[in-house]
This record gives sequence, C-alpha cells and structure tokens, in this order.
Amino acid sequence: YNYANPTVYTWYRTYDWYDFEDPDYRWFYNLLLVATNACKHTSREMPVIAFVHWHTTAPPKDAKPVPQFSEGKYQELLWHMLLRGTDTFAMWCTDPELAKETKLVHEVYAEALRYREFLDRGEPIGSDVPKRQGPVVSGLRLGDRVLAIRSDFTDERAPVQVQIGDVSLSVPRTEGKPQVLQLGR
Repeated sequence: YNYANPTVYTWYRTYDWYDFEDPDYRWFYNLLLVATNACKHTSREMPVIAFVHWHTTAPPKDAKPVPQFSEGKYQELLWHMLLRGTDTFAMWCTDPELAKETKLVHEVYAEALRYREFLDRGEPIGSDVPKRQGPVVSGLRLGDRVLAIRSDFTDERAPVQVQIGDVSLSVPRTEGKPQVLQLGR
C-alpha cells in the first residue's frame, strides 16, 4: 500500500454502540478510536489519509433520529487526528452536504497552517482514548514545546496532567482550541 486510509464517518448505527451521556462523546469516542488505531499502527514514513464525513451517514429508512455530531466537536476531532499522526483528510459527501463538509474541514486546515512546523516534524505524545467521558488530550512534541488540544465532555476545569517521557505536562482547558505549551514549566 502507498498510504493508510481509515474511514472516520458518523455511521448511523455506531451511535447506539455506546451509552455515554454526552451525544457528542458517542460520536467522538468511536471516530477517535478508528483514527488513532490507524496512526498507531502505520509507520511514520507512510501517509495517513483519513476519509472524513460529518453528516450522519447511512440512516435506514424510517430510522429513529439520532443527535447530529456538533460542528465544534467534529472540528476538535479533526485536530486530534492531525495531532495523532493523520497527514490529511479526504472527504466524501453528497451534493447537498458539500458546502458544510468543506467548510468544516477547511477551517481546521486554515488554522493548522499556523502550526506547520509541528505538523511536519512533531512526534505524537500519546494515543489513549478515554473509555469514560471526560477530557481528551492529543499533541505533537517538537523539542521542548508541545502543540496540544484538549476536548472536554464534562464540566471538569482542572488542568489535565499528561506524562511525556519523564516530564509531566499540564494541559489547561481551552474550549477545544489548539495551544502551544512549554515542557518543563
């Protein structure tokens, strides 16, 4: 193969696989598991090009409605994917979905350009996906700095401690925005 190609879609049926209280975490958990698994098991020399899709996909006819994954948490998921080793995204969507799908991915790409050095040369700091609803942290280490994102699915306000080698990094809550943190401070 020339690249890894995980499919990170909001498949209708996966919503009921989990019983997390927060509907967004039901989507986020499964999608981050898929993306993380691909990154974790693919050599850094091989590109990871993830198929992504935000709209709820493949609901059966006359299906009971399920909550749509929120736009903000979807974009946070895209950030987590980038900071865990996904190189880029490929989109599939129907014509009526095209404008919204493109906008959501493009906004993350545009912001990501500010952090190109991390995305080009950084090393992922972890790959755990919490089995309980709560804070989720992903990041790329470049020297003594870490580009991190923290997504929260509870009201927890305290910093999350992430172990990177022999250093503990304190990651404050930032409402899903990426941040550059200094190691050893």
